[in-house]
Amino acid sequence: MAVVKLGRPVKSNLGGPNGAMAYVINPAKTDGGRLVSSNYERTRTDHDALAEGMLDDNRRSPQGIRKNSRLAYHIKLSFSPKDPVTPEKVHELGVEFARRITGGEYKFVVATHTDRHHLHDHIMVCAASRYGKHLKAELPKDIIEQWRVAANEMCAREGLSVIFNPVTEQVARKMRGDETTPDGAPTTWERDPKRVEETRKAGTATPPQTTRRTRKEEPLERRYGMSMEEIYAAAKGKGTKDRIRMLIDLTSSTAENFEDWRDMLDIRGVGVEVRGRHLTYTLKDTGFKIRDAKLGQAYDMTNIMAGLAHTPVIPVTFNRRLVAKQTRKTITVWLPGTHRKKKITFDAKRLVDDGGSTLRAFLPRDRDQIILDLSNRYAGKTPTPGLYQWFGEPTSRLEPQTTPERLPLRYGVSPAQQRYYQAQARRLDRLADEAKALNAAIRWTRLAGGDAAKGLGMLRGKVRESHDELQAAVIALHDAIQRGDPGLVAETRGEMERREALCDRYEGELSAIEREIHATRDREQTENEQRERQQQHKRGRSI
Repeated sequence: MAVVKLGRPVKSNLGGPNGAMAYVINPAKTDGGRLVSSNYERTRTDHDALAEGMLDDNRRSPQGIRKNSRLAYHIKLSFSPKDPVTPEKVHELGVEFARRITGGEYKFVVATHTDRHHLHDHIMVCAASRYGKHLKAELPKDIIEQWRVAANEMCAREGLSVIFNPVTEQVARKMRGDETTPDGAPTTWERDPKRVEETRKAGTATPPQTTRRTRKEEPLERRYGMSMEEIYAAAKGKGTKDRIRMLIDLTSSTAENFEDWRDMLDIRGVGVEVRGRHLTYTLKDTGFKIRDAKLGQAYDMTNIMAGLAHTPVIPVTFNRRLVAKQTRKTITVWLPGTHRKKKITFDAKRLVDDGGSTLRAFLPRDRDQIILDLSNRYAGKTPTPGLYQWFGEPTSRLEPQTTPERLPLRYGVSPAQQRYYQAQARRLDRLADEAKALNAAIRWTRLAGGDAAKGLGMLRGKVRESHDELQAAVIALHDAIQRGDPGLVAETRGEMERREALCDRYEGELSAIEREIHATRDREQTENEQRERQQQHKRGRSI
């Protein structure tokens, strides 16, 4: 099985000892440079020479090298640890893949890394061709899927496992042209082209299948709750969500940073997409998507990074423009409000970059951060929570961490009746939230001796404490997985679930109280504004 992914854009970071080319052909990762190939005539072990070759090709292109222009494309081709392949075979397939996707028009460098539990190729393709064209203008929107089709064809030819993805299969049918199923229906993982071809040779026809679209029927309404797959899996003792949680736990115990964790999880069949401060997990074999909040707090971005770092962490968010310098190992960030006179440097493994303007660093909570001045001299130190005087502290959520999903039940016949019942349902939900907030406020006020403000402060402290305990439980679980002790893993997993339930309880109570406080303030403000308008109206009438 080969996983194809597109790496970060290679722009000004192509050359240099800390550049992308140096990382790709690193002798420590490529068996002393033996597993490096290129269609450049220069030496394959000199990163400066290879980078300079790509820079020359870009300079000779019609548009030249412009500001912030892409100089090369970084493609990753990863193979499953279960596939019987050698480093030499992986390198051979990587070179074949590079020749196939470039078509002999673009220069490339292929390096096979052996420093991970899975063998993988790093392919650097020059963005400018020898004919003056630029690769960016030549790439269609579905180019990644086309590359995955090529990887699947190579794996099928070599007898390796193949990833069957509905989107990739659709692109494959488009590329094959007439190679479709007999009825024109989409090819699924159960009906791949190889099996269909074998069926055709045997002389057996596939029974025609009809869909709601071909029958011109209305599409089914989106269904919430458990799928049939989850129901059957739950009957066997393990649901789809539990499967995703297990894969995340196993991967987090062996990965070193976020990018490696995401790549390794991708190989296990789970895609990860960063959306703001949330993560979305996708099972590739079924297309099942779920957000981190639906899996539990143990699987959100903060706790994932705590597990990777094996220490409690806190998030720090900043704009990309504040980055002073970034290498493969470190990143330096200007402190906001210091007019670029003070900065901090931290490990690049702590960074999560989704390609947008906002970056997130997850720094160890119990470690001091060294502050440097403009000349990189020592200017002081501060505990990690003290960085919030420069960076914005994460705002507390006013919505619950997890909310029960309702089935889309429809009451009433006419649209007016449906709107009425929907309004009543919203009113009942509001009343339930008010009751929950009132009960929580009364309980914490009693614990604080009748002081409501003190009780709310105690609850906020419990939320912070429970979250810290949850991070400690996540780290303990990953350590137990590394030791390989099944009894210890079961014990720590149970402890993590208990800590997560307690954290959800405290955060749910705090969210309910804060929502009610905000709602009360809004109602009071609205009433005051209405009262003031009425008084102004009366004064106008008396005049």
